[in-house]
Amino acid sequence: MTNPGLTDSYTEVARGEGAQIARLHALFEAISLAIAIFDHEQRLVSANAKFRELTGMDDRQAIGRSIYDAFPNALADLTEQIDAALEGRPVVAYQVAFQHRGGVRVVEATFAPLADPGSVGSRGIVFAGNEITEREELRESLARSVSQLETIFDVIPDSVRVVDMDGRTLRSNTQAQQDHAPHTPSTLRELWQLDRPKTLDGTSLFMHEHPTARALRGERVRGETLSVRRGPENQVIIEVNANPLYDERGRIRGAVTVERDVTFRVQLTKKLEEEARRTAELYERVSTEAERLERMVQERTQEVLALQDARSRERRLAAVGQLAAGVMHDVNNALNPIMAAAYLLEANANNPVAVRDYAVRIAKAADTGAATAARVGRFIRQEPLQGVRDELVDLSTVCDEVVAMTRPMWAERARGGQIQLKREVATGALLRGIAGELREALLNLVQNALDAMQTGGTLGILTSVHDDKVEVAVSDSGIGMTAEVRERAFEPFFTTKGQMGTGLGLAEVYGIVKRPRAPQPAPEAIKEAPRTKVSRRVLLVEDHNDSREFMTAVLETEGHRVTSAATVQEALERLKSPEGAEFEVLVTDIGLPDASGWDLIPQARELRPSLRIGVVTGWEGHNAPSEGADFMLRKPIRTSDFLTQVAGDA
Repeated sequence: MTNPGLTDSYTEVARGEGAQIARLHALFEAISLAIAIFDHEQRLVSANAKFRELTGMDDRQAIGRSIYDAFPNALADLTEQIDAALEGRPVVAYQVAFQHRGGVRVVEATFAPLADPGSVGSRGIVFAGNEITEREELRESLARSVSQLETIFDVIPDSVRVVDMDGRTLRSNTQAQQDHAPHTPSTLRELWQLDRPKTLDGTSLFMHEHPTARALRGERVRGETLSVRRGPENQVIIEVNANPLYDERGRIRGAVTVERDVTFRVQLTKKLEEEARRTAELYERVSTEAERLERMVQERTQEVLALQDARSRERRLAAVGQLAAGVMHDVNNALNPIMAAAYLLEANANNPVAVRDYAVRIAKAADTGAATAARVGRFIRQEPLQGVRDELVDLSTVCDEVVAMTRPMWAERARGGQIQLKREVATGALLRGIAGELREALLNLVQNALDAMQTGGTLGILTSVHDDKVEVAVSDSGIGMTAEVRERAFEPFFTTKGQMGTGLGLAEVYGIVKRPRAPQPAPEAIKEAPRTKVSRRVLLVEDHNDSREFMTAVLETEGHRVTSAATVQEALERLKSPEGAEFEVLVTDIGLPDASGWDLIPQARELRPSLRIGVVTGWEGHNAPSEGADFMLRKPIRTSDFLTQVAGDA
C-alpha cells in the first residue's frame, strides 16, 4: 500500500521545483541580453524574448534550427565565431550588425561553450548578444563632433592658444603656429619674450600683465588692443580676448587666448579720424558756399523734375496714340463682320435659318470685340483678366467661324480678285483657352493673309492633331516676307503697312498662342438640364437708356418682373419704398452719374439683407465677393449668363 504522507511530500517537492523553474523561465525572458541555447547537436533548444525580437523569429520558427541557420538577418558570416566556440577557443566578443525592420542594429555577440561537468567535450553552446546600437551611434556622433571641432579650430583665421596652469602651450591652431615661424613658443613666457607686447601708447607689459596670465588668475579679458612683434622687424597690432578654463568642480585648469590681427583696421581708423578732422575744418571754411550750392541744386532739381514730367507726359501720350491705333484696328476687325452680317440679316429677313445664322455670327464677332476691350483694360492697368476662365475649344470650329465672319469682305480686300479657300481641318482639334482670344488671333492672321493677296489668291486654313499637340496654320499665296521682316514680325509696333498698320497684330497673336494649354482628359459628358424658368422681382440700376431698355426686355421675356432706376439715389429710394421688400435681385452698373455701383452695394445690403446682388461692368480690377456682390458680369453680357445669375441657378 502507498504511504499517503510520503505521496504528499513528493507532491510538495514537485510543486516547489515547478515554481522555481517558472521563476527561472521568467528571469530568462526578462534578461536584457539576447540569449539562445544550443544543444550538443548545435540545434536551438531555448531562446528568450530579446533573441526572438532581434532575429525576427518566434519559437515555432526558431526551435530546432541549426546554429548556423539561427541568425537569418545577421549582416556578417558568424561561422568563424561559432567554430571557435565549438573548438573551445577563448571567448571573444564580436560586433555584428543585424538587419531589423526598424533599421540596422549593432550587437556585441559572444559564443561560449556549455561545459558538461565530469565529462570531456561540450554540452552545447550559449549565444549572448548585447545591443550597442545607441552606444555606437553616440560614439560615431562624438567622433564626428570632435573631428568637426578640430577642423574648425584649425581653420579659424585668428591665432588661438590653450595653456595649462603652468603656462605650457597645450594646443595652438595653424595661424598661431605661423605667428613666429619657424619657431613655435611652447610656453607663455616664450610667447611674451617673442611678442614684447606694448599698449598702443608704447607702454611695455610685464609678464604678469599679459592677457593670458590674467586669465589664469580668473580674469576675463575682452577686446584688449596691443602692439606686438611678429618676426625680426614686423610690428603688428592685435586684439586679444582671453578666458579661464574650469574643470567640473569650478577650479581653473588653464586658459584660452584668441588674438586677431587688426593692424589694417587700426590704421584705417586713424586715417578716417584724420580725414574726419580735415573734413570738419574744410566744412567750416566752405559752409557758406555749400548753402549757396544747395540752393542751386534745389533749383536745378526742380527744373529737371519738371522736364522729366513733361517728357513722361509726352511718352504716355505717344503710347496712348499707339494703343488707340491698335484698338481701332482690332475693333474695326470685329465691327466689319458685324456690319456685313447685319446687312445680310436685313437682306434675308424672311429666311429664319439665315437670320439665326447671322445672329450667331454677330454674337461671336461681338465676343471678339469684347476680348479686345478686356485686353486694352489689362494693358492700361497691367492687371490680369479676372472672372474669365478658359474652356475647351474646338480649333477647327473656330477656324470655320472666322472664315464665315470674314468671307463677305474677301472681294473688297482682294480689290476685285478672287480668293480661293483651301480648307483642311481635323476633327478633335481641342485645346483649353478663351474662344474670343483664339478667334481674334485667327482673325488677325486671316486679315494679314488677305492684305498680302491684293489681286486674289489662295487662303489656306489647316488644323491637325499630333499626340497631345494641336496645330493651326494660316497660309496665303501672296507676296511673302523678306528675311528681315520675318526676323521682326513679332515685335510690337513693327509694321510693313505704313500708316495703315499698327504693328500690334502678330505680337498679340503670339501672346494669345502662348496661353492655350493641352486639354485634360475629358470627364464623362453630363447632359445639361434645361434651365427652369423662375420669376424674380428685379431692381435694375443702369443709366444708359438703350442698355436699360434691352436688359429690361430680356428679363421680362424670361418672366421676371423688373423695376428700373438710373442713379444710386433713385435705387435707394426704390429700396426704401413699400415695394422695396418685394425685391429679390439687385443688378447694378458700376459707372453711375451720382456715385459708383460699388457704393450702392453696402447700403442696399443694409436695407435688404436677403437681396441677391450682382454688378455689371465694362472694367476689370474688382473681385465681386470681396466687394460684397454675389456675382459679377462683364460687358458685353452673355444673355444666358445674365439670365442664369438673375434666376439664381449658378
